[in-house]
Amino acid sequence: MRHAIARSGTTVTADAFARGIEVAFQTGAPLLVALEGSRGVGACLANRIASVEHGGAVLFIEELYVVPEARRRGVARALLGRLLTEAAASGVRAIELEVDEGHEPARALYRNLGFEANRRTPWALELGR
Repeated sequence: MRHAIARSGTTVTADAFARGIEVAFQTGAPLLVALEGSRGVGACLANRIASVEHGGAVLFIEELYVVPEARRRGVARALLGRLLTEAAASGVRAIELEVDEGHEPARALYRNLGFEANRRTPWALELGR
């Protein structure tokens, strides 16, 4: 996942990455890992949030990453399929995500799974870096 974050132009230190994963475990955030044998080839991290817009719980996909040599083999689709199944079973009302500009394979996958673009523009304010 650190590679995916770096690809978006954001630098993430090993310490920041470790803290983020630790918080995911502490908060029970869905963290799925795809394995080929004993090797991790993909990961998906989502955060559960309350949403007035959707009238209940929403998952925001924070990260979805597949190592380059495992891409185009259904790894991301399998991770998302598992996330969607578990989310629906737990009463989640919607799943939101962001896609980097120009990342057409990801956009095609999300469209194929039924995701739709919305008109909101993601903004962020870093606190306590």
